[in-house]
Amino acid sequence: MPHALDVWLPLPVPAFRYLAPHGEVPGEAGVRVVVPWQGGVRIGLVAEVVEVGVAAALELREAVACLDQAPWLLPSARRMIAGQAARSAAPVGLALATMVPVGLDDPLDHEVRRLDGVEADAFAEHAEALAASSWRDATAFPADLVATWREHGLLQERVRVRPRRHRMLQATRPADAGLDGQPRAAQRRALAWLEEHGPSPSGAELARAADVPVSAVRALVAKAYAAYDELEVPPPGPPWALSEVRNGQEPGEPALAESRRALVHGGRADLRRAALLAEVRSVVQARHQALVVVPETAAIDALAAALARLVPTLTLRAEHSPEQRAALWREVASGTPLALVGTYPVLSAPLPRLAQVHVWDAASPSYKLASGTRSVARRDAEVLAEAASAQIAWYDPLATTELRALRPDRVLTWPYPSPRLVTSDLRQSATWPLGPDLIRVLGQVAERQRQALVVVPRRGFAAGLACRACGSPVMCPHCDLPLRWHASRERLRCHQCGHAQPAPGGCAHCGERELAPLPGSGTEWVAREVERVVGGLPVWQVDADHRPDLRDFMAGASGVVVGTSAVLRMAPPPVLSLLAFTLADALFGHEDFRAEELALRTLLQAAELGGERRPLLLVQTFRPEHPIYQALQAPDVAAAVAACGAEVSARRARFGYPPSSRWARVQYSHRDRARAHASAKTAAATLRTAGVADEALLGPVATGVARVRDRYTVHLFLRAADDERLASWLQRLDRRPGDGVQVRVDVDPYDVDVLLE
Repeated sequence: MPHALDVWLPLPVPAFRYLAPHGEVPGEAGVRVVVPWQGGVRIGLVAEVVEVGVAAALELREAVACLDQAPWLLPSARRMIAGQAARSAAPVGLALATMVPVGLDDPLDHEVRRLDGVEADAFAEHAEALAASSWRDATAFPADLVATWREHGLLQERVRVRPRRHRMLQATRPADAGLDGQPRAAQRRALAWLEEHGPSPSGAELARAADVPVSAVRALVAKAYAAYDELEVPPPGPPWALSEVRNGQEPGEPALAESRRALVHGGRADLRRAALLAEVRSVVQARHQALVVVPETAAIDALAAALARLVPTLTLRAEHSPEQRAALWREVASGTPLALVGTYPVLSAPLPRLAQVHVWDAASPSYKLASGTRSVARRDAEVLAEAASAQIAWYDPLATTELRALRPDRVLTWPYPSPRLVTSDLRQSATWPLGPDLIRVLGQVAERQRQALVVVPRRGFAAGLACRACGSPVMCPHCDLPLRWHASRERLRCHQCGHAQPAPGGCAHCGERELAPLPGSGTEWVAREVERVVGGLPVWQVDADHRPDLRDFMAGASGVVVGTSAVLRMAPPPVLSLLAFTLADALFGHEDFRAEELALRTLLQAAELGGERRPLLLVQTFRPEHPIYQALQAPDVAAAVAACGAEVSARRARFGYPPSSRWARVQYSHRDRARAHASAKTAAATLRTAGVADEALLGPVATGVARVRDRYTVHLFLRAADDERLASWLQRLDRRPGDGVQVRVDVDPYDVDVLLE
């Protein structure tokens, strides 16, 4: 019976079926295969090898070639990707493109030659080029013709991943009488160096290495003793992590022990890290492999450096070259006992001896992917661990509702150290944006030459400019939002669409000429006020517009860093004395049922930044009586935090929020408000006709910001008892209704009012 391949392509498309190339059936699924695609060829992945009937085989196109002997993706990773696509009601190709960071977009050397027995005349005007039986570059012929020749069985094809090539200077002939004599001694030395050490990247580098003038190298090239050529470069080694002994930490109590699923929370970050180190060391010493998933790139270095002291550790980072990633893929696929650390793409790495999956900062909202399938990588890690029969452990400062719902069979809890929390009531403050408490404490930081972090809700100078007379803000012409004021550049900018303009000469509504900053202060405004308070103490501003060199600060130099919440993801400053939030209420001001828990988690993480030093945590707030602040100031912090979490969980269950149900958000946008709303209304009617009950369907409802980038947006919300039912409802929706309407789907939404890109 003929064999066919179900192939996933890294595109927003379903699986396609092809005949096995030249009748050569891959030994197992998971290998990469080159297939015909839209007039050319591209790399896909064999999801399954199936037998088909002869009649069905005649309807299929033939794959071009297999690239691998061993699987590029293991069965556990394939199950994870298929599950992600099913949950997201997305094409499996989109999930593949989302999760696999290497090997699917490699450049290819594609060659063709005519099959024996085929007359050259069959190739018409290309008969002479294909008359011989030698291989020819396929790109030398029109793509549509190559496709036609392939369909008629006239060609033989071969494909390989194009090796990396660099322009290198190499020796072309040995020294002879033309290089005799003292004047040419430097040329002889340069040539001898090339012959001994091999090609050089440039003439200048050769001159430095051989300790000769550049003119001597030029003379070698002019006399044809050396020449530049495109040469294959040996692939780099995998990106091993380097240990930092000075930050060494001994492993602590094992998290998993004999359990399959463990939750580690509370205490300080170094205690949770020690538990992770103990597990990884034990599993690698037993000749197995461990996977450590982190929410953001900033977390890779600290964990990898600590692990590298104990076991061989690889890291997968966005800045790694395709060649480095391929080297990593080969290393882990060989079964080498090691730890692999990285963000969500590491979940697809081919770890044949995977024994444990560790999810660091498991409740971080950064596990929610911003593009592709918009999956929650924490859920993908669960599927992978189950498919690979591996243990899994989650680590976080807070046992959130979602983490408790995972039903771990072991929970390791450390008591919270009481944070040195001070709530500063802004309702009693006559100053802005720094209240009297923060001004006083910053003065002490300057007097004692200490370190401080000041967290601000937004970048720029202020939330905008407004008329002093009528209060009208200067609005973005493309979005229903005020333009943010950046005083240092004297520009108004929209942080949504990027529109920028100078400040207008007056109010467009009443004609008043004087404009003033809105009260919503940004990093520029706060940094200016901090500089006034701390005198000559250095002040660094850190946000998307400012990336200063903080090496002195991280080495222990005194100063104040003013930045957005991104500063909380930095490595802990060595002598941090103060961590302040200029408006902590912004932490739970999002349109999200997780907002309170995430705010509590953020403050617990902030209290950890100083390690055992416990910096003063000062929060400016208009709601000092909020339960979050009360919990952190309670005599028994652990009990208060647990009670706060139980109340949030009960409230979410009462209103049917996850994890008691599964949610999806469907976004409809159009340049015409009525058209966007009509499309969402039609979709809602379709779902009701399909049997979706009213209590399971919310909307259509306009977003909080109705217009962004000149498009109006309307949301529908669906909630179901399980993933399968939710996916079945989403499959009924028309994703391309036409007439300029854009439809985007987000399963497991994290911020219910944010716009999907």
